[in-house]
Amino acid sequence: MLANNILTDFMLGLDPNISILLYGLVSTNLNEAIIKAKMIEMKQKNTSGISQVNVKMIQLEIENQVL
Repeated sequence: MLANNILTDFMLGLDPNISILLYGLVSTNLNEAIIKAKMIEMKQKNTSGISQVNVKMIQLEIENQVL
């Protein structure tokens, strides 16, 4: 029972965007939940970086068209 409370407390302390994705992966212990949360966070950061690059590319294309 104590392990479930610790896992629940961990998930409640996460960023809501991560916790909702982590909840769907059904973690059975704290170590597993931590690993999955880190993986989710890394994927979100990678996706965010790609999006920023895409936005910059579009901005540059638009600027080139104006010139």
